[in-house]
Amino acid sequence: MIFGWANSVHVHRWAEGIRDRDYEVKVISLDGWSVRGCETVIFPRKGRWSYITHASAAAREALAFKPDLIHVHYVTGFGLWGVWSRFSPTVVSVWGSDLLTAENGWFKKQIVRRALSHATHITATSNFLREKTAKMFPRTTGKTEVVPFGIVPTISVEPFPPMDHLRLCFIKSHRQVYGPDILLKALARVKPQLPDIVLSIAGRGEMTGQLQAMVNDLGLTNNIDFVGFVENKGIYNFISQHHIVMMPSRREAFGVAALEAGICGRPVIATNIDGIPEVVRDGETGLLVPVDDPKALAEAI
Repeated sequence: MIFGWANSVHVHRWAEGIRDRDYEVKVISLDGWSVRGCETVIFPRKGRWSYITHASAAAREALAFKPDLIHVHYVTGFGLWGVWSRFSPTVVSVWGSDLLTAENGWFKKQIVRRALSHATHITATSNFLREKTAKMFPRTTGKTEVVPFGIVPTISVEPFPPMDHLRLCFIKSHRQVYGPDILLKALARVKPQLPDIVLSIAGRGEMTGQLQAMVNDLGLTNNIDFVGFVENKGIYNFISQHHIVMMPSRREAFGVAALEAGICGRPVIATNIDGIPEVVRDGETGLLVPVDDPKALAEAI
């Protein structure tokens, strides 16, 4: 049984990968859509307390299913369900943002502490995250190992688009943690030398309106294309239409976008923070720059 976000491609890959090995898999979630070939129960998400209000129902689902193992994804939320179910063995996978947001929040930290203490085994997406977990919760050291997020391989690599003008892309939620504002400031610095440069911004989020206003203020209207949400099945095609993938994150436990860029044969310009150096080799598969430094980011471009 899996407790996790059914709107996440990572949960779908875990569930489908286990199912393809002839195991019966049931997914319990708060949001998203059914996992192909797996029984999926999705509770309505109604505000920040949804994890708590549905904890008993999730535990009842586990009791009825009688699983051999429960796998919890995203420990600050679904970790509560793992504890409530009182089931063993339980594997807990920390993703990064869940653990990092728990650093400064007492309530979230208590949920994480209980969930990780209850877990039979813990997986982290990067060495950085494993070390971070051990630092925050020393008793987890002996039962934590690194299992990176996976991606789907592609059959062929598309050639670079024409070099008539440089094409960059950003594939992240529009949140401060991912640094889209820094990217726009860097682009404003680059524009005098590369007036035809193009940046495609995929996704959406809490900063979308602010970013659109910044584009106008910085005089980048003709250089920025807000393309909206890109479905996972279209990610490789989207990346292949560009020359460079941009990752100006302020925090990043792993960096799936860097792997997707690599499988498309595209270099990455990213910040030298947290788990990113594990997936971007500076000077080989991309360039690493300091965090919150639009000047350095512009020079890298």
